Amino acid sequence: MKTVTFIGIAYAGTLLLLLQIGACKKTDNPTISSTTATDSPSVASKPFTQVEYTGTTELSAARQNLVAAGAGNKIVFAGGFSLLSYFSTVDIYDVVSGTWTNTQLSEPRENLAAAAAGDKILFGGGYSDMGYSSTVDIFDVAANTWSVAQLSSPRQNLAAASIGSKIFFAGGYNPKANSAVVDIYDTSSNTWSTAQLSMPRAFLAAASAGTKILFAGGTNTTTNTMYTTVDIFDISANTWTTANLSEARAGLAVATSGNKIVFAGGYTSSNSNSATVDIYDAVTNTWSTAKLSEARSGLTAVSGANKIFFAGGFSTTTSATIDIYDVSGNTWTSAALGVARANLAAATAGNKILIGGGYLSSGFSSAVDVFTLSN
Repeated sequence: MKTVTFIGIAYAGTLLLLLQIGACKKTDNPTISSTTATDSPSVASKPFTQVEYTGTTELSAARQNLVAAGAGNKIVFAGGFSLLSYFSTVDIYDVVSGTWTNTQLSEPRENLAAAAAGDKILFGGGYSDMGYSSTVDIFDVAANTWSVAQLSSPRQNLAAASIGSKIFFAGGYNPKANSAVVDIYDTSSNTWSTAQLSMPRAFLAAASAGTKILFAGGTNTTTNTMYTTVDIFDISANTWTTANLSEARAGLAVATSGNKIVFAGGYTSSNSNSATVDIYDAVTNTWSTAKLSEARSGLTAVSGANKIFFAGGFSTTTSATIDIYDVSGNTWTSAALGVARANLAAATAGNKILIGGGYLSSGFSSAVDVFTLSN
């Protein structure tokens, strides 16, 4: 029996590599326990206090540069790239039944962005051999229906996050320019509006906590300039302000637990991988820093049971590391993926966390690591 400890999920790969590379099987792993409250108490009658690595399952196709998001009792993996193939594949995991179903995006693409609000998950932007995309595929989990909308401009490597009933798609780039555009979809009114970041950039990260949504870091893909810039929108005050990360970088990973938004890893202007972690407290409006156990880019991030996982990525090679930040205890532990990989995706819904897909040291992965949350 193999002991498993926690770590977090990082976003891996240098800019050059990111631009170039575009059923469940039970395993013998022990329960990992904590004494913290869940960051989403509404999904269970009692707060989640334990996390168990409960095995692996498989996506229907091996691929990297895909995205994942969860809503209701569904976790959805969409898009991606493998060799010279761009995917429209959508793998939908039902956390209650533990089963998979499959469907298709309206067009194949990688480097898209995804976020959920209420019962809707939106998949926007991206790139394929057809060019840069403005397409937004909208999945209504409750109705089990799909519809299509359009961003105000086509672009890839943008960031997406939600707050309240609104989903934000920010930044990105296309052949003409880096973008400062923020496309905002209101799920309650089914309407779109736009705003502007303080500066155009791609490979940024976005997340929300409380009344604030943050868009952090990124790069100018023409000059390879890295930014510390953080644009902060307060939805209650309807105001924009700015702050700064402790280190300029792009391709970082982010997730939220409670009132903390945690940005980790990425790559710097010298194409070096970063171990830097910037932690924002949305209640006190203060910042602190930490370090991942190893510097990496091309990682992913996801939260559950008051913990944030930073998983996989590129270090000296593809990494299996999971750095796990306990928000309530302000402590770090570590675990490992079943297979080392980068440019993977992760999401949570109900009592499950799924970490899937990615780039292997040779080839592409369909592996999905499954964590189960319990009381």
